[in-house]
Amino acid sequence: MKNKLLFLVSFLIVTVCSAQDAKLLNGKVVADVNDLQGVNVVNRASGKEVATSEDGLFSIYAKPGDTLVFTSVQLNEKRIVIEKEDFDYLPFVVKMRLKVTQLKEVVITDSGINAVSLGIVPKGMKTYTPAERRLQTAGDFKAIHLLGILGGSLPVDPIINKINGRTDRIKKEIKVERSEMLQQKLSTLFDETYFIEELKIPTSQVNGFFVFAAENQELANLVTENKKPLIELELVKLASEYLKRLSDEK
Repeated sequence: MKNKLLFLVSFLIVTVCSAQDAKLLNGKVVADVNDLQGVNVVNRASGKEVATSEDGLFSIYAKPGDTLVFTSVQLNEKRIVIEKEDFDYLPFVVKMRLKVTQLKEVVITDSGINAVSLGIVPKGMKTYTPAERRLQTAGDFKAIHLLGILGGSLPVDPIINKINGRTDRIKKEIKVERSEMLQQKLSTLFDETYFIEELKIPTSQVNGFFVFAAENQELANLVTENKKPLIELELVKLASEYLKRLSDEK
C-alpha cells in the first residue's frame, strides 16, 4: 500500500513539474494558400491539439524538447522539435508546403469541340502554319503561271517574289517550322527516357536525334496519322541509322 502511494505521489510531482515547464507558444503557419484555417497542431508529448485560424495563427502549450506535428489535407505534414529560443521570437513561424500529386498517366479524350464544330473553319478545309500562310500570300511561281500571258492576266507577285528570293526563304521557313512541330509532337508522345533507355540514344544527342528524325517524311506522315505503334517501329529504324552515323563520325 505504501509503495502504491509513493508511486502515485511521485507521478503527480512529475506531472505538475512538467506542466509548470510548459509555456504558451504563439505561432503562425504560412503556406501558398489563401485559407489556412483548420491546420491541426498536435503536441506529441502532452497530446494537446489545436487548429489554426483562417490566418494560420495558433496557440499551444509546449516546452523545449516537445515535438509539434502539423497536418492538413492540402499541405505536407511537418514535425518540429521545440527549442528554448522558439519562445523568444513571436509569432513562431512554421512554413508548410502544398501537397503535389504526381500523376502516372493522364488520358485526354476527344471532346469533339474544335474549330470545325464551332463553325469557325469549314469542314475539310486545310489548315496552314504561319509560314505556309505567308507563302500563300506571296504566291509560289510555277511555269503554268506563264499561261496567264495568253489571257492577259499574268500574276506579277509570284514572279517578283521568285526573283528577289522571298519565295525560297519562305519555303525554308516552312521546312524549319514543320521540323520543329514534329520534334514537339515526338517529345509529347514519348518521354526523354524512352529515347535514352529504349533507343539507346546518348543523353547529349537526344536533341540531335529529334532533328534527324524530323527530316524523315515517313515518320512525319505516321505522326500526323497518330499511329503510335508504327511510329515506334520507324523510330527504332531511325535510331539505328543515327547511332551508326555517330559511330562513323568518331
